[in-house]
Amino acid sequence: MRILMRNTVFKTAALAGLFLCMLVFGGAFSGITTSAHAVHADEVDTEEELKQFVKEAVDEYYIDFIIKTQCDFTKITHPGSNTPLSDLIALQTPLSDFLQLPADRIRPTIPLFSTLQLTREIMEQGCDFTQRFAEVFGRGEGDWNSGSIYLFVMDDTGKMLYHGADDTLEGERIVAVDEGGRDVRELIVGEAATPMNDGIVKYCWDNPAVDTDDINDNDDETAPGDSLKVSYVIDPFQDLGAPALSGSPGIIFGSGIYPEMIDPELPECNGTGIAGDGPEPTDPPTEPMPPMEPPMEPGPGTSTSVSGGGCAIAGGGDSTPRNDALNLLLMVSTLFLAVSFGNRAASRRNAIRS
Repeated sequence: MRILMRNTVFKTAALAGLFLCMLVFGGAFSGITTSAHAVHADEVDTEEELKQFVKEAVDEYYIDFIIKTQCDFTKITHPGSNTPLSDLIALQTPLSDFLQLPADRIRPTIPLFSTLQLTREIMEQGCDFTQRFAEVFGRGEGDWNSGSIYLFVMDDTGKMLYHGADDTLEGERIVAVDEGGRDVRELIVGEAATPMNDGIVKYCWDNPAVDTDDINDNDDETAPGDSLKVSYVIDPFQDLGAPALSGSPGIIFGSGIYPEMIDPELPECNGTGIAGDGPEPTDPPTEPMPPMEPPMEPGPGTSTSVSGGGCAIAGGGDSTPRNDALNLLLMVSTLFLAVSFGNRAASRRNAIRS
């Protein structure tokens, strides 16, 4: 019994020491902080601001909402020592003080959950992960939705969980191919799972602030508009370094901007609302050109060329077997001289180098 108690005490002490070291190393209590929610929806203009906006949405939901208000850390215990997470946190600072820290100072502690083998199942013993995105981010104009900039949350099956601009899409599985033939869902899911472009994806979509870009082709599988959209998408659990979801679809947070510039790689995103590569012509069609006269036979003294405007080889005169043989001989001779000259020049360069 004493040995068992001694081992338990030793494990708890070692675990607490590891937790404290990683807290200090992670900078959770270093005193370094930044202002919370520095970028609001109406202030997003660039890709860097877009990235910060989406990351702050992750902090708002999973730190300020889930961790601070939906978790009871006394019910979350380390599987090896049965030490409550609340006790480990209290070794550094009172739990109430910890929960008052801004999100950017709690963020460095979250990877410790995985380090301490606190799986999603263990975390669920004390945390309520019920999806309540609208409750946190609201509806209509606000910090997370303004004009053409809005937050969206979807799972990796394409089901829309929250849409800041159109809540009628929530619960629907988004299947949309844009004007360039790109599967928007595959773009977003693929980039969020394995970022190849630093989380950035580009496609054609409907800009809520533009009335002329709507695609109305009565096809539910076509993207609703043809404005260029540059979105930033992330898996929030990967971003936080938190234990991954298990037994349920992954979550994706994203938002996008609508640059007014033309992207040469996506010429179909023209913002006109007209399907295809560009606007339909407005000028009346021109009269068809009259058929061209058949080409005249080359007369005496006329030169013909090889490869549509290359060096003229054949001389004038009518085409006869004799002239054809002469042309072939001249071509072979020209090629022979070019090759011989190249070999001779190469031999001379090699002799000089040696």
